[in-house]
Amino acid sequence: MAVIGISLNEVLRDFIGQFVYTYNKYIGESTIKENEVTNFNLLEHFKFNSKDELNNFMYLESPLEIFGHADQMSEGLMGHFNSFLNDIKDDEEHEIILVSKEADKSIPATFFFLSKTGCKIDKINFVPSSNNEWDNLDVLITANPIALSNKPSGKISIKVNASYNKNSSADYTIDNLLVFMKDKSLREQILKNKITNYEEI
Repeated sequence: MAVIGISLNEVLRDFIGQFVYTYNKYIGESTIKENEVTNFNLLEHFKFNSKDELNNFMYLESPLEIFGHADQMSEGLMGHFNSFLNDIKDDEEHEIILVSKEADKSIPATFFFLSKTGCKIDKINFVPSSNNEWDNLDVLITANPIALSNKPSGKISIKVNASYNKNSSADYTIDNLLVFMKDKSLREQILKNKITNYEEI
């Protein structure tokens, strides 16, 4: 049985789109569009004086708007995800865990997002840093370039394409989570594959 982690941002939740909207609403109009955020370091695109100021905005001042009020990545995605969860449980082959880097008030805001979209996941792992997304997982589906670059040996990474991870490498790349959920042959290929690192050759 494989333990499969699925990240929230840019996989199930439109974090960047909502961040741009909230920034424009509270900080000031920006000319940047969602698909122009090409660096995971948001300080490269938005006018904050420091990382602390950025984190304060995200996790203390506006977390409900940014994390809670964000849209799904596509219309009806959570319904498909819930059906996928039921199928996985019925097969009793794999375990699905949502993983998300959260801090302070973004945690209840994320619970709000999951509640409003009707998410039926029963296991969620909030982590303090992107590196911890891999904790206790065999497979990680994520758009996070930091998590992708820090994949432990013997595990499988699946990159969901996003504007800020074009240069990130992964074992598999998909355009959206629906591809993984609907393509059973692809899923079987990924989950049966054993990643061999160079030390083992």
